[in-house]
Amino acid sequence: MKIRIMLGLCLLLVSLLFMFPPAALAQEETVELTTPYTKLEGTAGAGFEFEVTLNYTGSEARNFNLSATGPSGWTTYITPSYPKDKIIGDIRLEPGATSGNRISVYTASPSWAEPGEYQVTVEASSGEIQGTLSVIPVVSARYGMSLTTPDGLLSTKATAGKDNFFTLVVANTGSAPLDNITFSSDKPTGWTVEFSPAQIDSPVAGGSQTVDVNIKPGAKAIAGDYEVVLTAKAEQGTTEVSIRVTVETPTVWGWVGVAIIVLVIAGLAFVFMRFSRR
Repeated sequence: MKIRIMLGLCLLLVSLLFMFPPAALAQEETVELTTPYTKLEGTAGAGFEFEVTLNYTGSEARNFNLSATGPSGWTTYITPSYPKDKIIGDIRLEPGATSGNRISVYTASPSWAEPGEYQVTVEASSGEIQGTLSVIPVVSARYGMSLTTPDGLLSTKATAGKDNFFTLVVANTGSAPLDNITFSSDKPTGWTVEFSPAQIDSPVAGGSQTVDVNIKPGAKAIAGDYEVVLTAKAEQGTTEVSIRVTVETPTVWGWVGVAIIVLVIAGLAFVFMRFSRR
């Protein structure tokens, strides 16, 4: 009786082995990607580096293809955890290994990237075994503003007591808008400086806008070089530029000077001719 039972159990075991081969009963092969920090923050144009660990469960060592996909216009690649001077496309993993299974995922945003959260997808695959991980670089606002002229020259000529116009260029060199840009000046006593318009909205990131400036020296300003400091102020920051203004005397005074010289020469000629006859 016992022998019959033993034979029955053996037959059952054999049947199970035929129905479920050892390969199917083997441990499932998987690869899992983890990182201690899924979000990193920086300004536009900055780089973000995520440390990623690959945990492989399987029966034998495998080579895994690696890829990292970032937003359009970003620079994204994978390096070893050390040294980081090489870009890699695969890695060999031992089952259950705790060393040699770390990589660094580097991504850099362009300088014009708008503030917000972006996604980078990291993937490791070997045949049907696949693991993915999403990390989030967070771009914070970077503010910047510059003042210059269309031709880059920071000098102009002006006539005492007269309107003198030139163009100023306001550029948004940051990655976010600036609020309520207004203008002011530091000028010699008796001078007037006017801006048109007196206040502007921020140009888009990387954009610029022109402003007309009228620098009017005082009527009694003497000829020479002067410095006028022009300032643009927004809620997020201030910038300024120094303009050298060369003041020239009005044309009428030039003609007066010429007339005086002519009269002096004529008088000398008259005296010379009169005394030479004697």
